[in-house]
Amino acid sequence: MNEIQKITVLGTGVMGPDISLGFAMAGYEVTGVDIEQAILDRAAQKITLNCKQMVEEGMLREEEGLNVRSRITLTLDWEGAVAGADYITEAVPEEMGTKKEVFRRCDELCSEGVVIASNTSSMSITEISSTMKYPQRAVSTHWTIPAHLSPMVEVICGEKTSEATAALVFTLLKKAGKFPVPCKDSPGFIHNYIQFAMVKAAMDLLEHEIASPDDIDTVVKNGFGLRLSSVGPIKFIDLCGLDTILNIQKYMYKMTKNPIYRPSEIIEKNVHRGNLGAKTGRGFYEYTGDEAEKLRILTNRTIIRIKQELKEF
Repeated sequence: MNEIQKITVLGTGVMGPDISLGFAMAGYEVTGVDIEQAILDRAAQKITLNCKQMVEEGMLREEEGLNVRSRITLTLDWEGAVAGADYITEAVPEEMGTKKEVFRRCDELCSEGVVIASNTSSMSITEISSTMKYPQRAVSTHWTIPAHLSPMVEVICGEKTSEATAALVFTLLKKAGKFPVPCKDSPGFIHNYIQFAMVKAAMDLLEHEIASPDDIDTVVKNGFGLRLSSVGPIKFIDLCGLDTILNIQKYMYKMTKNPIYRPSEIIEKNVHRGNLGAKTGRGFYEYTGDEAEKLRILTNRTIIRIKQELKEF
């Protein structure tokens, strides 16, 4: 970790500028690389505006914002930025051939000990690193939008990723103020496996003309979207009651025949055992004393604060 001073981010389109900013805020010298000056110019503007907003919101002092911005250099010098890096992450377009070529070239240019990470949101790091000479230093670190603010980063190891690589990445991300979450090398990982199920459901509602785009977004933003920052879907099931969720699944599957609503075996097994969630003290989590009440209070407090902030928009 002490040897990591210079971080190179390959690709400064959608995610690259924010990832660069995230590392710069942790004190690292960051070089953002792309293939066209126009892309770098847009990235520079985005980084500057993000720093300005964080100052305006009180997250950074003005001097801190200027210092953070000064730690980011944008360049077209691909080979120089890679060869001089202590750590590399790519944020190039989500296309397997492109990512494999980026990893192959990085593998040739930088020293054996430099970790090369992919910001892929869905693709296998095992396949991405398949043409590398040293695939043990390849790993996926899936940041989420906006990357400089969102604390969660998924960490996905490939079949040949070394334990040393994984340990370094977890330590680096924690130092950058992130919460790394391990996931197996599976399509979509955790974040997009869930998120795209919601996207598909939203598209189904549109295609069947059940609701308008604005109404769908309004329901999500003002419904479960408000509580998701304090209660994830698994804990929500516990709070509702597994028996209640199972009954809803049974009815929706009967009415729609959509396999996505088929009753979950894991819920049926828990219901059969009497593990109904918070009300019985055990579901997918265990609840003792007033834990469920504390969670209810936390959820209410979170929603109150979000609603107060949203009054300004």
